[in-house]
Amino acid sequence: MKNIILSILVLSVFFSCSNDDESLNDNLVGNWNWKSSSGGIAGITETPETTGNTINLEITKDSIFNYLNGTLSGKTAYTIETKESLLFNEMSDMIIRENGFRQIINISKDQLILVGDCYDCFSSEYVKE
Repeated sequence: MKNIILSILVLSVFFSCSNDDESLNDNLVGNWNWKSSSGGIAGITETPETTGNTINLEITKDSIFNYLNGTLSGKTAYTIETKESLLFNEMSDMIIRENGFRQIINISKDQLILVGDCYDCFSSEYVKE
C-alpha cells in the first residue's frame, strides 16, 4: 500500500509539472520583423521609418540570427530561463544570450516584445511573419 501511494504521488507530481519553457520556446521560434525600439538614457524611439533600416530575427530552438537590411549581422545561442528581473524585481521568463545579456520575453499571438533586463536598456517590438 505504501508503494502504491508513493507511486501515485510521484506520478501526480510528474504529470502536474508543465514544461512552460518548451511552450514558450515553441511560440518564440520563427521569423520576426522589427516594428520599434525605445529606451536608453535619452528615452528615444526608433522605427524602420526613422532609421531607414529593417531588422529581422530568425529564432530557432537554440539560436537567434539577426538580419540588418536583409544581411546576416549576428548569431547567438540562447536559453530560456525564469529569473528575477533586475528591472521589475519579479520572476520573469527571459532569453539569456550566450554573452549573458538578459531580455524579458512577452509574447502575445504574433507580437513579441523583448525588454533588456538592465537600466537604460531598450525594449523592442516585433511582429511574426
